Amino acid sequence: MGRGSLTKLQLAEKISEELGFSVRSSKKLVDAVFSHMTEILNSGETLKIVRFGTFCPLFKNARKGINPSTGEPIIIPARNTVSFRPSPLLKKMVNAEKRPQILPDRRSQQDSRG
Repeated sequence: MGRGSLTKLQLAEKISEELGFSVRSSKKLVDAVFSHMTEILNSGETLKIVRFGTFCPLFKNARKGINPSTGEPIIIPARNTVSFRPSPLLKKMVNAEKRPQILPDRRSQQDSRG
């Protein structure tokens, strides 16, 4: 996959290729998963996906802000939102692909001295 965003259809196509399902069945599966995730978060529950991360529903109070176009003060209304906290494993996997290891692993240095 190239850089950019991944659509639900592209995700369904990937699942179809890997598991041998039809694209239509894979799309239903993806839609069902996202639907259940949305229901859980709408009910106020935290959604934890092991080895991936945790989605937490949040309520943000109304607050003062400034309209960037006019500079006028405004009130930003209260709203519900979701935060995502990636698991340590996901962070490690994402960072491993993006940059080479800068410092050598100390364990491997100790083993070679030993």
